[in-house]
Amino acid sequence: MRLSSLEAALPLVETRALRSALLSSVPGIAHGLTRRIPGMGRADGNVGYGPPRDKEDAWEMRQAWASVVGVDPARLATAGQVHGNAVLRVRSDDAGVGARPDSGRVGLGDALISNEAGPVLFSLHADCLPLLLVDPGDHRRGPAIAAVHAGWRGTVADVAGETVRAMQSAFGSRPEELLAYIGPAIGACCYEVGSDVAEAWQAAAPWGTQALSRDGGGLAFDLVRANATQLERVGLLPHRIEQAGVCTSCSGGAWFSHRSQGPTTGRFAAIITLEV
Repeated sequence: MRLSSLEAALPLVETRALRSALLSSVPGIAHGLTRRIPGMGRADGNVGYGPPRDKEDAWEMRQAWASVVGVDPARLATAGQVHGNAVLRVRSDDAGVGARPDSGRVGLGDALISNEAGPVLFSLHADCLPLLLVDPGDHRRGPAIAAVHAGWRGTVADVAGETVRAMQSAFGSRPEELLAYIGPAIGACCYEVGSDVAEAWQAAAPWGTQALSRDGGGLAFDLVRANATQLERVGLLPHRIEQAGVCTSCSGGAWFSHRSQGPTTGRFAAIITLEV
């Protein structure tokens, strides 16, 4: 009997979700990042529904990857990502909003936060930086989590800092107690930008000159350094920020990259949940 694409995909992705050592040290948290795996499904393991990608196949890939990460695919919660700094609070009733094709979305924004068990925060990426945050909680308050999508526009708008401030306001989180994982994103080695990006960053973050560099006649923008610095400025401790150290453009065999593969490429996902 012929295996379904979902059944056939599972052996391919076994143990291959990327995880953070730092976040893995916190009990009660499940997380992972999906990858691009040539030959997996119809689009190399893509989990994004955007055209021209196959929604049916992408839903099967979401199910396959959810099995690897150890979460319920029917409880995924997604946002309409708009390259801004809006932060959306996800509640238990939002579990499943955006999981299946055409099942809606929690709202428009580039950061999801929650302190409720059940919803699985799910953000999509193809060069834009994935950021996962964990507040381990203490005897006064429970844990909280966040999933953030940060392209250059979101970075200029300080979506990372806005997310931390939202967690402070909503959950009483203390920045110095937060843990952060910066996943694979396009590196400065491959991210040449125009003067519009450089000027926008310099205007928003005059202290952030190290995130811009010149390579020959061009300007390069370092999304990872920019976001790490923003996290530190809002109170996170450097030793509590882990970086994957992977450039999605250089490593296009294992990651989707808008810059190196074009606008019709697929999407990988950053996933995090508070376990029930």
